[in-house]
Amino acid sequence: MVKDITGRQAIILMAIVMCATKFFILPSNLLTTGHQNIVYLLFLFFVLEFLLLLVMVQISMLHPDKTFYDLINDSFGVVVAKIIYALFFVFFICKLSINIIETYTFFLGTLYDELSSILYILPILLLIFYMTYIGLRSIGRSAELIWIFVFLGLAVTLIIAIPNANFSYLLPIFDEDINTSFNILSSNALWFGDYFVYLFFLGKIKFQNNYFKKFAIISGIVMFIIVFFMAVFYCVFPYISGMVHYGVSDITHITTHTTNIGQLDWLNITLWTFASIIQIVIFGYCAQQCISKIFNIKQKYISCSISLIILCILLFILDFRLVKLITFVQGPIRFLFPILFLVALNIITMHFIVFYKTKKRNTIRSNV
Repeated sequence: MVKDITGRQAIILMAIVMCATKFFILPSNLLTTGHQNIVYLLFLFFVLEFLLLLVMVQISMLHPDKTFYDLINDSFGVVVAKIIYALFFVFFICKLSINIIETYTFFLGTLYDELSSILYILPILLLIFYMTYIGLRSIGRSAELIWIFVFLGLAVTLIIAIPNANFSYLLPIFDEDINTSFNILSSNALWFGDYFVYLFFLGKIKFQNNYFKKFAIISGIVMFIIVFFMAVFYCVFPYISGMVHYGVSDITHITTHTTNIGQLDWLNITLWTFASIIQIVIFGYCAQQCISKIFNIKQKYISCSISLIILCILLFILDFRLVKLITFVQGPIRFLFPILFLVALNIITMHFIVFYKTKKRNTIRSNV
């Protein structure tokens, strides 16, 4: 079976997807009322995501030639597989709308005074269609080319911001109502769950030596960087985080070297946009995969077109406004997120039950 991406490309894609839009408005949303408690809750949350992601990686290595759809179909039947893919389609369309509108408002707040939503969305739709139609191989190669620039941009941001952070604001730990902080984190659930993308890489990865170890190290580092960025952001803006809308650009403004930082800021914004574009394309790919399986569509251009038409309808209903997005999309995402988490958990549990039963049966047969 010909594989679409290498193990290295899968690791890079997951690293970019997991952090692409978490540095725009999410820090302000979380830390305005959640304060330092959010940093510690976020760390615990990412530990759970990390463990679940590693189990998914293990499944992909145990069944290197089976897609996610094949695994569900084999375990639960075609009807359940289509229902689960329908849920994932809604999830990825919501994630796509989040990414596109958030990036649009980021451009308006940092690079442009005015930007037509039509002129903004048309090239993005063409890019999603083209990259999805070509396939995962082209997306993996694109990510492989630009990832170093994305993470260099993030490194520069942190290097500039850290000297202005007062880390004493992270203490005391859990000094306020933990339920309030947990509700704040759950109300922003639409920015999480990016690890579900890996399910759509199953059966398409050409594994290399030490793949599991490399994946664990890189994904762990990425999740730590996200939490560390949140901590730095809060320690730079402990009292005004609610007024700081774009974390990855605004965090560099608190400095005495305004001229040099201003030049770096433009470069950083441009580089970080690449990460958002990769995430947009990956979510579009996953949505197209869901449509093709739900309706048994073999032609890629048809499934691509259907998913993009639904996306356009949603975007124009929301009028490209972030407030409408959060109000409209938050409901289904908060409903879908625990369901998809339970689906993934049940599939993982069933997989290991079947795996160990098969292993035990084979051991008995070999002894006989």
